[in-house]
Amino acid sequence: MKYYLVDGKGIDTLQLLEKSSPSNLNENDVLVDVQAWSLNYRDLMVAKGQYRSLDLMLPPFIPVSDMAGIVKSVGKNVTEFKSGDRVLNAPFRHYPAGTLRSSWARTFVGGMGVDGVLAEQVAYPADALVKIPEYLDFKEAATFTIAGLTAWSALVTHGRTLPGEWVLLHGTGGVSIFAAQLAHAIGARTIMTTSSDEKADFVKKTFGVTATVNYRDANWADQVKEITQGAGVDVVVDTAGGDVLAQTLAICNYGARVGVIGVLSGQDSTIHIRDLLTHQVQIRGIYMESTQELRALMRAVEVLKLKPVIDKAFPFTQAKEAYRYLESQKHVGKVVITL
Repeated sequence: MKYYLVDGKGIDTLQLLEKSSPSNLNENDVLVDVQAWSLNYRDLMVAKGQYRSLDLMLPPFIPVSDMAGIVKSVGKNVTEFKSGDRVLNAPFRHYPAGTLRSSWARTFVGGMGVDGVLAEQVAYPADALVKIPEYLDFKEAATFTIAGLTAWSALVTHGRTLPGEWVLLHGTGGVSIFAAQLAHAIGARTIMTTSSDEKADFVKKTFGVTATVNYRDANWADQVKEITQGAGVDVVVDTAGGDVLAQTLAICNYGARVGVIGVLSGQDSTIHIRDLLTHQVQIRGIYMESTQELRALMRAVEVLKLKPVIDKAFPFTQAKEAYRYLESQKHVGKVVITL
């Protein structure tokens, strides 16, 4: 089988290699013939050596966290899957439900020195796989592992978004687009930040986004406050971090829930405590979610027949080009790799 290795020294050092297919399958594992992969901003950080734990070095390992494929074979203890089933993976090899634990966090694939899934075949724990709804193809299904699940976590699991509430979404990447779709299904009103008039028109027409603001405008936060008639936003999906987070907290409504999921604007932020205290704002770091929540998400999208937005698909042999396209930030929605 063919697979990629990343060493943290940049996109150009991604290596396409070949080795024997996995053998001696663990009794609780499933061997998957992978058909599609989805890229996330985290994958760029991994490739550049910017995503690592303080106590873990970054040796060469297989990158990428998202896959979808066909079950080839199962371990002797596996009863929930059979050869031919279509599956996607949860982002952790072991995070069944509830609050993330430190030992479980170390099983996150493709980001902390644990082999990811950018390979033609992957052995994966059966209890960390979920069946793909029939209406989705492999490219679409692969996008739910990180982006779909993160949006679900920020809006539903922890955000508890209600119809009529104002939801602020930063950027037009994969997580934000998923969040726009879910918020629209819930009946919430959405404000999305972007620097492109073309992207702004697209998200309004396609996802029912209520309003957009240009985050390059110095007064973008004032514009959000004006759109909400002075009340502020109720739920935030913050992919930016940095100074943007501080500005966002200043325009939150009473009891707002803020999911911090990214660091596009930096890893350090100066938070004004008064903004938190007076408006009783809840901030939660979102580091992906459990297999249980992924199953809940897939039940919801099957009912909604929610279709992910795929900006561009690259063949497996052009993974570097896929990374570079993601880095260019020209995309709206997801960038995927496919056989």
